[in-house]
Amino acid sequence: MSSLFRDIVLLLRPHQWVKNLLVLAPPFFGGVLFTGWGMAFIMFFAFLAFSLASSVGYVINDVVDLEADRFHPQKKLRPIASGKVRKAEALVIALAAFVGAVVISYSLDIGFLAIVIAYMVLSVLYSLFLQRFALIDCFVIAIGFVLRIEAGGLASGTVVSNWLLLTTFVLSLLLALGKRRHEFTAAAADPSGHRESLSGYSLNFLDQAITIFATTAIVTYAIYAIEVGSKVFLITVVFACYGVLRYMHLVQSSISGDPTESLLRDPPLLLCVLLWLVLTAVILYHDNLLGLFQ
Repeated sequence: MSSLFRDIVLLLRPHQWVKNLLVLAPPFFGGVLFTGWGMAFIMFFAFLAFSLASSVGYVINDVVDLEADRFHPQKKLRPIASGKVRKAEALVIALAAFVGAVVISYSLDIGFLAIVIAYMVLSVLYSLFLQRFALIDCFVIAIGFVLRIEAGGLASGTVVSNWLLLTTFVLSLLLALGKRRHEFTAAAADPSGHRESLSGYSLNFLDQAITIFATTAIVTYAIYAIEVGSKVFLITVVFACYGVLRYMHLVQSSISGDPTESLLRDPPLLLCVLLWLVLTAVILYHDNLLGLFQ
């Protein structure tokens, strides 16, 4: 792999694409995700379109935050901040990702395209000025996750439950606030290069907000589990509770605050999510699974 190609890949942040698996949630919970290759094909391209769209936001954010990133202990290693990719090259890459996202989205559904464009506009606005304001920055991130859910519903033709939307919004706020708390403690030790919005937070406020939204996330998911109508499905609430509490532990012990990093690098949390996925899939798709052995 050439150095430039590697830097371009790093610029697109493919490790963050795991967030876009959320577009699979509506067909997954709707019981139609594993019903045929046609649905799998559609949702793969829905995931790809949103991944390209999110990369547009990442590239624009790195261009806008170039000067600040150069003084950040970790972000200074990013391709643009380190000078490995020039701003003009980065903008061309962002344009290519934008075109790819639009073309793929249009081929899927016009409503899906509208949401993808709205997401990219929101990402650019976030990079330009919304990220500077405390709370608004977290709400914008949460809205981005809700848009992923809505997009997944449109791509798959699945009606999205209001409880799924609410659970997604609340859980996303929890993850965003957890990340801000981690950044806040890091900035207290070394204030150079950290985001502007941190000045609008306090450690006490963040801890209280995290507790509130952790509780709300568990309650809303429990209500959603009840809405599914299966008593067996309530077992998944146990895994949801552990996952939320484990994330809170990681945040408050300052081990990690980044949701993606926590998921990929913390074995207990990763195992919890995998077990939750397997159990949920078995419950929702047991008839399909039984059919494989008949």
